[in-house]
Amino acid sequence: MDVRRKATPRRISIVYALPEASSRLDRFDAMLRSAGVNASLACVANIGDLAAFVAQYMPDLVFCAPDHLPDTGSNPASFVNVHAWLESRGVPFAGSPAIVLDLALSKPSLKRRWMLDGIRTPAFYSCSTQSDPELLDGSLIPPFPCIVKPADGGNSRGINPDSVVRDMEGLRLAIGRLAPDFRQVLIEEYLGDCPDFREITCACVGNGKGMLCLPVEIRLNSSGSTKVITTGDKDEGRAVALPIDDSGLRKEAEALAFRIFSSLGVQDYSRCDIIHANRKLWGIEVNGQPMIPDPWFGSCMAEAGLSEEQYLAAVIVTAWRRAGREGGFDAFLPEGLSSLIPEWLDRRL
Repeated sequence: MDVRRKATPRRISIVYALPEASSRLDRFDAMLRSAGVNASLACVANIGDLAAFVAQYMPDLVFCAPDHLPDTGSNPASFVNVHAWLESRGVPFAGSPAIVLDLALSKPSLKRRWMLDGIRTPAFYSCSTQSDPELLDGSLIPPFPCIVKPADGGNSRGINPDSVVRDMEGLRLAIGRLAPDFRQVLIEEYLGDCPDFREITCACVGNGKGMLCLPVEIRLNSSGSTKVITTGDKDEGRAVALPIDDSGLRKEAEALAFRIFSSLGVQDYSRCDIIHANRKLWGIEVNGQPMIPDPWFGSCMAEAGLSEEQYLAAVIVTAWRRAGREGGFDAFLPEGLSSLIPEWLDRRL
C-alpha cells in the first residue's frame, strides 16, 4: 500500500532506534517546532514498530536515523534496510537510497567502486573470519604494517590500537579477536607511520553540484605511537575536531570528498573519512547515514558557521526538495524550515 500524502504538507516524522537517543529526538523536535512544522517523533525497536508508526502518522517525509532495524517476521535475528522498506512503500525519506547505504557499509565493495572511479584508497584485502588464519595467502595481503577492521562495521567499531599489525602472527591474532562478532574483515595498508599523516573527516549536505562539503581534522589528545581513533576515543573526548590550518589541503579535501560522495551516490547528507599521508589524500570510508545531531557532523558544519538547528533544518530542506523533484509528493516546503537556514545556503540547496 502506498502511504504517501500528495496534498498540503502534513507531517515530518523523525525516528530513532534506541531510547537513549531521546536527547537527539528532543533536539530535532525543538528545531521543527521553531519552524512551525507538524512533526511526529518516536524511538522504535524493530521494523514492525516503524511500520505501525508510519501507518498511524502518514508522514510526508521520514527521517530515520538507523539504516537497519531488526526484522519482526520469520527471522527476527535478521536486519532490514530501512530505506529499502520505505522505498517499497512509496514513503519519501531523508538520506541516500537503500543500495547506497548497503554499499557504504561494505568497505571492500566501496573501495572497489572508488578504484574504478580513480579515487585513491590504501591497498586492501578482505577475508572471512571463519576461515583458518593459517591458510591466509601472504601474496594477497597488503605490505605490513596493516590495520584490521570489520568489513561491514561503521563508527570505528571493532577497532583499537591492537588492530594495527606488523607481521603475520599479529594479523592472525587480530582476525581471531574479531571472529566472534564479525563475519568479514578488511585488511588495509596502515598509513599512520607516515610523518605527514593527518586524519580528516568531511560532512556534506545537499545534492548534485550544490552539495556543500566541509572537512575538519581529527586529532587525538593522547600521544601514542599508533595513530588509531577508536569508538572510546570519540565517546570519551580523547579525539577532537579542529579546523584544517592549511587552506590548500582544505580545498583538496573538499574536492576529494565531493568525488567520494558522488562516486557512492549519496543523497541529502553524509560523512566520509580521509587520510593525508605521503603528500597524498586517500579515501578511507563513508558513514552513509550519520546519527545526527552528532559532534563530528556538527564540527564540520561549524566550518560554514552553521549551528545545530541550521544544519538539521538544511538536511530536511534538501531532502524535501529532492523528493519533490523526484515526484515523491507535490506539497510545498513548510516556509518555516527554509527560514531557519542562511539565505546563501537556502539558495544552494
